Amino acid sequence: MSLSAYERGFRFGQRFRNTVFLCILAWSIGAGATFWWHPEVFAFLLAPAEEMLSPFEGKPTFTAPQDMFGSTLSLSMKGGQFVAFPVLLVGVLSMLKPFVPRRFWLFVTTYSAISIAMFALGASFVFWVMMPVSLHFLLNFGSGIAVPVILLTEYMALLLSLLFWIGIVFELPIVMQLLAKFRFVPYSRAKTLRKWIVPTAFIFAALITPSLDGTLTFLVALPILILYEMGLIAAWLTDREGNYFADLPMVQKIYRLIIRLYGAIKSKVLRLARKIGKNIGLVVRALQRGGMKAVRWWKRVTNL
Repeated sequence: MSLSAYERGFRFGQRFRNTVFLCILAWSIGAGATFWWHPEVFAFLLAPAEEMLSPFEGKPTFTAPQDMFGSTLSLSMKGGQFVAFPVLLVGVLSMLKPFVPRRFWLFVTTYSAISIAMFALGASFVFWVMMPVSLHFLLNFGSGIAVPVILLTEYMALLLSLLFWIGIVFELPIVMQLLAKFRFVPYSRAKTLRKWIVPTAFIFAALITPSLDGTLTFLVALPILILYEMGLIAAWLTDREGNYFADLPMVQKIYRLIIRLYGAIKSKVLRLARKIGKNIGLVVRALQRGGMKAVRWWKRVTNL
């Protein structure tokens, strides 16, 4: 039996309320547990450094009285986010389920699980490969000249940044396959972007690893290049299958909405660019006239 619009809205509101409540509860539990067991959590996160961060038993240091407490609070917040994210994902999927066609629902849940697995794979790569290799090279380079004394805040900022961004980078094959499946960027178009992937990978790696050495930058750029090739293979397999979801009415509506938004944004950007160009032209012409008047005035003064 089909539900009325009021009943659908009421059930959606109930799911939304339950999701918010469970997310707050999960965040509180995660943050509290991380704060309570913060020595164990810090010890786990410091494992990739292999006790090379300082001469003081290999532990990191801090320079201000509030640094340790602030780092613990920041870690607790992230622990709460880590625990609350699965609850949020399940809640969002439960809210979307009544609006998603049945043959599309398995696709949504499957790719959600694959995306989480790829993010976890990227974070594992950072924790067990990238950080140990790069820290072993960087902290032992010139060991007979200087002794490393690494701050806890700097180490945690680098580690958490890499965990997040490399996890996002590992989503690249999934994104490329989805773009091919929905005909936004098919394989024939994606392979033409290969010439740009190398500079883009190294620029992105340099942005998320702001250091002068090339070791960490190379270790970030290399997975991007490999994952792009994996994404090309996934897009090629999708083209061969011909199993597209682009003909679904919901997908067609989203596609038309995206095209409409793109057209509106493009027209506004072009209009703004024309206005800026016009104003710059007015300023340039005003400066030219002012310069010519100044030159004529100077000639008259010097002739006197």
